Amino acid sequence: MPFKKYAAHFGPAELATMQAALDASWEELNTAGLDLSTEDRATLMKKKLAQRILVSATAGGVRDVETMKEQALRSLASRW
Repeated sequence: MPFKKYAAHFGPAELATMQAALDASWEELNTAGLDLSTEDRATLMKKKLAQRILVSATAGGVRDVETMKEQALRSLASRW
């Protein structure tokens, strides 16, 4: 769980929401056919998704899975 180190700043429910958003984002990328065939590529992509979800939760105050997921995916799409 990449968000575990932020447990001092978020409650268990918020951490679970962020993890669910990461899992949903990852599933959508896999379904879309994005090339995540190498471990380096997959690790980098998960890190970028997690960072964006963290920003949504902290600066944006977002607390729902769908919004976090959409913001993370949009952020990636604008960079690629």
